[in-house]
Amino acid sequence: MNEEKSKKAVDEAQNRIVQIVDAAQKRFGLYGLEKTTMSEIASDLNMCKGSLYYYFPDKEHLYIAVVKKEHDFLIEMVNQKILLLSDASEMIYEYMNIRVTYFSNLLNLSRLRHNDLHDLHSMMHESWSKFRAQEEELLERILKIGIEKNQFECANISENVELFLDVVRGLGMSSLKHKDIFYLEGHDSDKLLKKMKLFIDMFLRSLKK
Repeated sequence: MNEEKSKKAVDEAQNRIVQIVDAAQKRFGLYGLEKTTMSEIASDLNMCKGSLYYYFPDKEHLYIAVVKKEHDFLIEMVNQKILLLSDASEMIYEYMNIRVTYFSNLLNLSRLRHNDLHDLHSMMHESWSKFRAQEEELLERILKIGIEKNQFECANISENVELFLDVVRGLGMSSLKHKDIFYLEGHDSDKLLKKMKLFIDMFLRSLKK
C-alpha cells in the first residue's frame, strides 16, 4: 500500500513538473526569459509561487529545463525524419533544416542581452555538453549510414563530426554579432539557413565518392 502511494506521489510530481515546464515554455516564447516572472508562471498554472519554488529554485533553472525539452525534441524529430530517408546527404540537409528552426526558437525563448549571457552560460554548461554529445552521436550515425551505403568516403568520422558541429555553431553565433538582444526574425533565420546549406554543400562534396 505504501509503495502504491509512493509511486502515485512520484507520478504526480513528474506530471506537475511537465505542466510547469510547458507553461514556462509558453511564457518564455511570448516574452523572453528576462521579462517573464515566476509569479506569472505560477498564475498561469493556478498555483502559488511558493509551490513553484518547490520544484524549481529559480527562473534560470526552469529555463534550463525548457532548454532540455527543446534539445530532446530536436533529437527526436531528426531521428524520426531520418527513418523516412534513404540518402545520407538528405539526412544531413533535413537535420540542418530542423536545427535552424530549433536554434531560432531557443534564442527567442531567452531574448538575452550580451551582458546577461555569461551568467547563464555557466549554468547551461552541463546541458550544452549533453546536447553536443547527442548531436555527435546523431551525425556519426548518419555518416556511418552514408559509408555503409557507399555514398560517402570518410577516413575519420569523429574529426568530420567535430568540424561540422564547430562550423555550425560558429555560423549560428555569427548571425547574432550585430544584435544587442539574442533574437532572430524570420529573415535572419532564412539567411542563416542559406549559409548553413552552402557549408553543407561543401562538406558533402568532401565526402562524396
